[in-house]
Amino acid sequence: MTIKELLDNKGFDPCSKSGGYAVRRLSQDQVAYYRAAHRLHVLTHQVHSAAARNNSTGCAELAAKFQEFTDLDRQTAHAWFPLRKEARRWQQTVTALLSELPGSA
Repeated sequence: MTIKELLDNKGFDPCSKSGGYAVRRLSQDQVAYYRAAHRLHVLTHQVHSAAARNNSTGCAELAAKFQEFTDLDRQTAHAWFPLRKEARRWQQTVTALLSELPGSA
């Protein structure tokens, strides 16, 4: 399953998979990725909602929230994505979501 498919999945519920206990066993980098992926998932639904309503109001604020996902430094990107193609896929997903925002073209 690709990141986009995962993020578009209405039944996505990362918390139920571990019962909340996995966070205690993950490294700091893994927890940071988990939290960022969850925030990206939430933003995905906000982008789709704004696009469906063709609502450009607040899109600048929504686009600004994506900055955290586009400004990954080399160390963070390497910790989150051991393979370069995974980091590229993450960036492509963020770019695609940003392009869906009304008035982003």
